[in-house]
Amino acid sequence: MQILLVALGGACGAVSRYLVGNVVGKALGSSLPYGTFIINIIGCFFMGLLMTLIVEKQQLAAAWRLLLCVGFLGGFTTFSSFGYESFSLLSSGRLLDAFGYAGGSVILGLLAATVGVYLARLF
Repeated sequence: MQILLVALGGACGAVSRYLVGNVVGKALGSSLPYGTFIINIIGCFFMGLLMTLIVEKQQLAAAWRLLLCVGFLGGFTTFSSFGYESFSLLSSGRLLDAFGYAGGSVILGLLAATVGVYLARLF
């Protein structure tokens, strides 16, 4: 059942990402990745909201975390997990870990994308 909740949420999140990205791209143009930017911000907002309601306040059953946070928001944007995890580290006073995680994710992510592009261009 847990896998089904994640899969259902992930499918809906991925479709939503595609639709929102298209709408935003048409509305704002494609000179910058506005769609991805807006999707990431929306995802972070809802991850913070839902995790607080589900985990902290226990106002929703734990299954909603699988469907909405892991599944839907995971399919919509993994940046929402990154944002919430960075916040969790900061709010627990683990500043070095938070900045290492956030900075490392951005820097190593850019480096990994660069290496991937260069490797793909070799073939």
